Amino acid sequence: MKVQSKLLIVVTVLGFLLRIYDLASAQPRQKILVGYVAPGMTQAIPWITKEAGIFAKRGFDAEVVLLTGSPRIIQTLIAGDIDYAIGGTSSVLRARMRGADPIILATTTNFSGQQVLLRPDSALQRLQDLKGKTVGVTQYGSQGDTFLRDALKRTGLKPDADVNILQMGGIPQVGSALLAGKIDAGVTGESGLLLIHQGRAKALPGGSAKELKLPGSGAALSATQRHISRDREGVMRFLRAYVEGVHYFKTNREGSLRALQKYFRGATADQVAFLYDYQRDLIEALPMPTDESIQGELDRETDPKAKSFKPADFLDLSFLREIEKSGFLTELYGKGPSPGR
Repeated sequence: MKVQSKLLIVVTVLGFLLRIYDLASAQPRQKILVGYVAPGMTQAIPWITKEAGIFAKRGFDAEVVLLTGSPRIIQTLIAGDIDYAIGGTSSVLRARMRGADPIILATTTNFSGQQVLLRPDSALQRLQDLKGKTVGVTQYGSQGDTFLRDALKRTGLKPDADVNILQMGGIPQVGSALLAGKIDAGVTGESGLLLIHQGRAKALPGGSAKELKLPGSGAALSATQRHISRDREGVMRFLRAYVEGVHYFKTNREGSLRALQKYFRGATADQVAFLYDYQRDLIEALPMPTDESIQGELDRETDPKAKSFKPADFLDLSFLREIEKSGFLTELYGKGPSPGR
């Protein structure tokens, strides 16, 4: 009789625990909307995180959408139409200097991938050769536009006076206009590598942020302070998922290539593999922006207000620091040398 009573208790407890598990599993996932500016490797982490099932594991029903133009995507973020934005850093800085509340949570690299592209048959050899030419950018005030204007000034050219700068709307439009001969050159981020690999474009010698040694940051992941204050726990879960997505990207080549094949619509498997292998080690395991990279962006701003701001005014690194302190990176990568890159 005692054995039967004990068995009944065990069965009852197990049934109770199973019901709790079922209820927990049935909880609806939190819907989030993540926007990115252009299909480039440094902006692919949210897409890969979703495709790998990491967002779902962290309790999110995530939609990752393309919204071309950094100024546009930050305006959409401020309006509350998306929860997170990944794109050009300069648009976040300008919005914040004007009193809006977007803030940078992470950056995938601490250097800018902006560069000037030409058609393969172009005779232009250096930045000075752009005098009298037309150059396409995504939008005025975008990362590419800011880079181009700074690069031209460094070579003694006056933007808009010596060089005609046109906004095209987005990276795909810049590429299309360049290939169609409607512009003499176009500015893109690392997504321009695909055009180079395809043989449809070439880089202007000396026309990249790297060659010009311009400090800056890659794609910035931002949210509004309103969103953070409403759901700090959700933001922490999102950043943990994002960091886990970086780990998946850096350590699971096969799975990442499958996800990227969908992300880079129209690209061949060989082209996607080229981009992945070229840039995998450039993305930081802990995507922490540095003061130097943000200061480099500030130094290029023409607004006099920029001089009264410091990098910390645009950053909320509390989530990444907490993740680092928690040992999450060791949990993902194991013990040994820092996974830095």
